[in-house]
Amino acid sequence: MDSVDQQALTGAVILEHGLDPGRLWLDHLALGGDASEQEIRDYCAGLAGLPARDRDALAQGVNEHCADAGVPARAPLSSSPLVQAHSDSRGPYPPT
Repeated sequence: MDSVDQQALTGAVILEHGLDPGRLWLDHLALGGDASEQEIRDYCAGLAGLPARDRDALAQGVNEHCADAGVPARAPLSSSPLVQAHSDSRGPYPPT
């Protein structure tokens, strides 16, 4: 997954669940990230990017909050494939 898609999807989960970027920063540090709190806030707001290590540590923190809250939304890791869902269960669109 590219960094722009990961940022957009992670940011959407953060917004949807009203997660606090300051708290996520602390979780990100505990999970091996080393970005500053301001860098995390800027990333969450879509104003700056982060290296994969920091994006993944933040995503893991977001996912732990989601799991604790029992919500299905999850932030992707940089190694996650970007999969497009199709409403047609017969296969990819357009049909081949």
